[in-house]
Amino acid sequence: MIAIGRRIHLKNSIWVERNTILYLTGTFTYKLGDKIFVLAIPWLIYEITQSSVSMGTMFLLQTLPYIFISPLAGRLADHFSQKTLLILCAIIQGWLVSLIPVLSITNALQIWNIYLIGFLIACFNASFSVVNSTMIPLLFRKDKLLKINSFYQFIDTSSVLFGSILGGFLISKIGVYYVLLLAGSAFIPIIFSTIFLRIYDEIVLNRKKKALSLNHFFEGVSFLFQHPLLRALTLLILMVNIANGALISMLVYFSRDKLLLNSEQLGLVYGVAAAAQIAAIFLVNFLSNGKNTLQLMMINLVISSLGFIWISISWNVFTLLIGVAIQSAPVIMFNVLNRTLRQKIIPLYMFGRVNGIMIMLMQCALPLSGFMTGMLSAIIDIRYIFALLGALSFIVIYLFRSLPAKQQESYKILSS
Repeated sequence: MIAIGRRIHLKNSIWVERNTILYLTGTFTYKLGDKIFVLAIPWLIYEITQSSVSMGTMFLLQTLPYIFISPLAGRLADHFSQKTLLILCAIIQGWLVSLIPVLSITNALQIWNIYLIGFLIACFNASFSVVNSTMIPLLFRKDKLLKINSFYQFIDTSSVLFGSILGGFLISKIGVYYVLLLAGSAFIPIIFSTIFLRIYDEIVLNRKKKALSLNHFFEGVSFLFQHPLLRALTLLILMVNIANGALISMLVYFSRDKLLLNSEQLGLVYGVAAAAQIAAIFLVNFLSNGKNTLQLMMINLVISSLGFIWISISWNVFTLLIGVAIQSAPVIMFNVLNRTLRQKIIPLYMFGRVNGIMIMLMQCALPLSGFMTGMLSAIIDIRYIFALLGALSFIVIYLFRSLPAKQQESYKILSS
């Protein structure tokens, strides 16, 4: 009986599948390079300009592509080889990241070069993110989606932990340009792991039979706006992301200008926050029973909004890392639940389109929010901005605290 139980356990384990090993290991190295770059680029901007406006501008250029690239990438993912798209995106991103130190060596690097390269990297990163998330329901069975999404989020978060600590340490030891070279090389492994992934043949054949047209895009838009639950959640996340955009874009500036942190201390802040996020990932599997998903998502957003208030009154590295952990860990739990919900509700044949449109709408607040926060922080203390946005986020979440029963019922029916 014990032997039979072990065989059943192994059969149900995601780790016996080749797709799991290839997908998650390749994704980790990709995410590690990306997170090192995310830490290094604002550090470089600050070293060159010491300006919150410049950092806000960089954030604007790095987040704008998620608005207009995401729906396009979703359409492409529904009609072309996702493996090919991922490989191309990884190759180009690695080359672009490595281009910054090369330009510095040749004394050709200027601030507009960094803006342009950062914008292009963001374009291909947005495409990669949409295609990568679209592949998950094609690689794994529906009953394994929550586990896969949890491990995916674990990898994303642990890459923040290792990438931030490693990036902060290396910046202080070898300089930001050599760190960018290392980050560029981290995009290579995903290329090889993606080649050997297996996608369901029938899905691929059905996709190839369809012609790429504008009508398919409008089908995705129609599905999203006619679905009450997805429509309401998209609007909620859009509004909450106004505060998230401000924090993401100005955390390095806040840490250096207000708290006078060095690169290793900043890496520690990101690292400890990532450790809290990892704990949240393991916790979400125990707290979610499939019936309390929506309530759990709302609770996480409320806790996250309180984290903004804590960050606004932080006075040293320890209080800041606590605030960032309080703000970001619930967001990670929310992301796991939200991603799994979308994968269960949206039909596979249009998942890329609908997912891309949702990402576009949810992310469209980030660029303007980050840019405006950079502008406002030049005349208003950034602490006041963080505190105000945290309070406004709490109010928005309160207004959306309970979705109508009809919307909740639609989730239970379509995800069953």
